[in-house]
Amino acid sequence: MEYEETYHGERIVVTTLQRPDGTWDSKAEWVTAGGKILLGQTKEARSTEEAARTAARSIAAAAIDRTRISTGKP
Repeated sequence: MEYEETYHGERIVVTTLQRPDGTWDSKAEWVTAGGKILLGQTKEARSTEEAARTAARSIAAAAIDRTRISTGKP
């Protein structure tokens, strides 16, 4: 399932995928003018879709925050 969200004004797409054993994986992508950039994916399966979605949101937030810190204030 794909979920489009925003974090600090940046568009992200969180994708969850259920494994055959019933656990969930997820990944986060940053939506830019040039397309989508993979920010990361969960390394361990989660027991629920919501937990997988939260993990992917966390990955996206960390990546975007690192970019914002390195850029500094405008």
